[in-house]
This record gives sequence, C-alpha cells and structure tokens, in this order.
Amino acid sequence: MNGKEKKTKSAGIPSVGNHLSRVVTEVEHSVDRSRFRVLGPLEVIRNGQDRTPKPFQQRVLLAILLLNANKLVTTDAIIDQMWGSRPPDSARAAVQMYVCGIRRSLAGDGDPREHAVLKTCPSGYLLVAAPGQLDVSRFRAHLTRARGLLDTGRCVDAAAEFRLALSLWRGRVLADLARWPEYDRYARYLEEERLSALESRIDLDLEHGPDAGLIAELEQLCAYHPYCEGFHRRLMLAYCRSGRRAEALDVYARAQRVLREEVGIEPGQALRAVQRTILQDGGQERRQSNRRR
Repeated sequence: MNGKEKKTKSAGIPSVGNHLSRVVTEVEHSVDRSRFRVLGPLEVIRNGQDRTPKPFQQRVLLAILLLNANKLVTTDAIIDQMWGSRPPDSARAAVQMYVCGIRRSLAGDGDPREHAVLKTCPSGYLLVAAPGQLDVSRFRAHLTRARGLLDTGRCVDAAAEFRLALSLWRGRVLADLARWPEYDRYARYLEEERLSALESRIDLDLEHGPDAGLIAELEQLCAYHPYCEGFHRRLMLAYCRSGRRAEALDVYARAQRVLREEVGIEPGQALRAVQRTILQDGGQERRQSNRRR
C-alpha cells in the first residue's frame, strides 16, 4: 500500500467514529425498531416481522457484523472470516452482493439505501445496534448489573439479574450457522460467558439452600458437561446440604471415573476438597452417634 492509500483510509475511519453517536441516535428514535438475536438461531425481527436473511452466506456476514456491532469490520477481515486462507477471486464482489441482500431483508418494503443500521465505510462495514436491540448486548448488561449488585451484597437482586441474562438464550449460539468454518471460535467464547453466568447464579441458589429443582438442573448439567468439574462440585454441595451425603459421594465417584477413563486425569483440588469435607463430616457424625449410645 502506498502513502496516498494509507492517508485515504486513515482519513476515512475517524469520520465513522465522529458520526457513530448520531447514527445510534437515529436508530434509537426510528419508528421501525429492529431486534437482533444471536443467542440461539440467528433472528432479525422488525416491526414484529421476521426479516432474517435466507441465504446462508448473507446470514454468516450478518452474524459477523452483529458480533462486532458498533465496530468497523474491514472487508479484509470479513473475507478472512468467511472463507479463511483460500477466498474466491470474487470475494470482494460477493461481500458487496451479500451486504445488498442484507439491506433488502432489513428494509422490507422500504428503500434499502435509506436503512440506517448497516453503514458502508471506506474500508469495510459498520452495523449499528442501539442499546437493547441486540440480545448479546442485553445479556452482558444484565451480567454487569448482577456483578455490581453482588459487590454491594444484594444477592437476591443479583440472582434475579443473572436469571434475566440467562433467559435471553434460546439455544446454541447461532445454531443455524454451525457449518460456518469460524463458528466454533465465536460460539465457544459466548458459551463460556453463559456457563460463567450460570455458575454464578447456581452459587447464589446454593447459598440460599438447594432444592429438588436445583439438584435436577445440576444433574442435567453434569450429563451435558461431563468434564466440567465445577458442575460436579456444585452438585456434590447441593446433595450434601440436602443431607444426602451418599449421593454426593456417588457424584464424586462418577466424575472421577469419567475423568480417568476418558481424559486420563484425576479430579482437581477443588473437587477433592469437597469429597474430603463430606467424608470428614460423615465420620464426625458417626462418632457423635456412637457416643450418644
């Protein structure tokens, strides 16, 4: 790239930042508010109607832009994420065509050129999502509030915020795009955020006393995530605090067997510590019972 090209591109990007606030305001006050959902199959809802693009590649491009909402995504980055190291010669033209298709879907019967959400920039594209329009942004906003409430000791309110955050999930992240080559990379970090929020909510439930519903939920989570020691540990605690120590120790035995046979490792320190505590408490109870006799 020569000096003239560098100057042109660098001059274009700040203009995007300068106008971003104005564009967000336009979207916030527009009558035809859109809703974007990625925490499950990709969905675009506008004025109560499904405006999700149908072609697979358009949906992939829209997902890339939504997962980078309010950020400039260069055309080069889009090409890399859509085709990897071997893009077709027509990749740039294809991206432009997909953008036009997305705009038509978003606009419905309106003029796609006037749609304020998907902006063309000198080096790429910018999808503007106002607060509350994108489910992953709402999810993270609930998590931020939940953690702030935890810091001030408002555990009940924090648990409610965690529940609101988790209620936004409709299934696997972008479940309809699982054959996209970059799918695992995007899905993995969002799934890790979900599991972290779920663990925080379960910890709060454990503090207030486990019930049958929580135990059933943890049993299911252990079945879905057999290598996640955190869920096994929480299930052991739930059983133990319900007075069901034998079942708590059985959970440890199952986890130990799976980790040994399928992963080739022993349970970690945290899981072993819960087992030791349960065994020690059980031994103390037996000694106290013998003395009473």
